[in-house]
Amino acid sequence: MDLRYIRNNIHIKEEDQQRIKDFPVLIGGCGIGSYIAECLLRMGFENLTIADGDVVELTNLNRQNYTSKDIGLKKVFALQERLHSINPQAKITVFSEFINKDNHMCPK
Repeated sequence: MDLRYIRNNIHIKEEDQQRIKDFPVLIGGCGIGSYIAECLLRMGFENLTIADGDVVELTNLNRQNYTSKDIGLKKVFALQERLHSINPQAKITVFSEFINKDNHMCPK
């Protein structure tokens, strides 16, 4: 088992840990999604896709997983950088747009 996730073995079997490593997860929205993405990454999910068309604003900092250095950046890029600082090997794909029926990111 990857030493990064060795403490997970209390709750997650080794074969399950390996299974979730490449399991694809789509996170739509980087508000609460910013916390969910970090928790998933720390748990061992290393194949994350994140979509949001918004930018980080000062008013986001009290309730979202961003810092003052992120103000003005697209949320997906700020979050991608944060997640890669936690696990540089993770595959973090970002789409800097809102999910809607026109961009084929949700069912019509």
